[in-house]
Amino acid sequence: MGSGPMRLMGLTVAITGSRRASELAHLVSNFGGVPYVAPTVGIDVQEDVDLQVEGLVQQIVHGQWDYAVFMTGPGVYLLMSKAENLGMQRQVVDRLNRLAVIARSHKPQKVLETYGVRVGLVPSDNTAEGIAAEMVKLDLQGKRVAILWHGAPGSILRQELEREGAKVFEAQAYSYSPRLEERGAAVLEALGFTYVPPDRQKVLQLICDVLEGKIHILTFTSPPAARNLFRMAEEHGLHGALCRHMNASVLVVAVGPPTRRAIEEHGVSVDVMPEVYKLGPMVRAIVDYLAHPLPSQKKRILTGIQPGREEDGHG
Repeated sequence: MGSGPMRLMGLTVAITGSRRASELAHLVSNFGGVPYVAPTVGIDVQEDVDLQVEGLVQQIVHGQWDYAVFMTGPGVYLLMSKAENLGMQRQVVDRLNRLAVIARSHKPQKVLETYGVRVGLVPSDNTAEGIAAEMVKLDLQGKRVAILWHGAPGSILRQELEREGAKVFEAQAYSYSPRLEERGAAVLEALGFTYVPPDRQKVLQLICDVLEGKIHILTFTSPPAARNLFRMAEEHGLHGALCRHMNASVLVVAVGPPTRRAIEEHGVSVDVMPEVYKLGPMVRAIVDYLAHPLPSQKKRILTGIQPGREEDGHG
């Protein structure tokens, strides 16, 4: 399945995501690596966030919107569930089908389509910046845009749209958490995610294993996954040591630009980021890096490593 003679060579690959941890672990195994699953991030649906979703339902039904932007599948599910509880789901679907609906990626697009909502645009760059780059090509002067964010709202999209003359209404569907709370777990189950809940002790063990040289590759698939790892390290007085060791001895991998920035905020360099910001291309990018690293990019991972054995993994 992989490319390049080295593949993942039995290296231990840490997985910090929760929602698709099992899928990524399967990919790592298929490419010859040893998955070490230690999710650092879950989701929580708190009362104040719940009220924001209810506000967006009311805005969609009673407001005069031109565009609606959806960032994640769980966000769509929460919106539609709230609309159903309010007896407004049919109205929400009808109103959305009169707007230009934009989905950040194919995941929210699929959830929207299960409810009968037509999606007009999915950017090739599945980031807030990618959405902004597509939307600024439109006539936004005086237009009204509703955005349903995931757990980490950003300012770039709103700023770009407002610069073009749009009026922006934002709501947050859920918040990221170091734990996977009950309502968050229920959302993921409803959408069919095979998730692995975060465990603080397991995250602390991951940090210790990085420092002891047991982790060869460290992958991050969202900004909160990176920030929560560094936050845990800081709580235990290990932040500086973790960052130094990651820079010297660990292949650091980010799935896309926002995740990369979250890592670099802590002075850690990202070695690998795929051109297509998805799990499969991310693993292939790791394989390509191992097969053809530039001399200036070589870390100790490529000089005298001891490939991990399957029984050493935590997957």
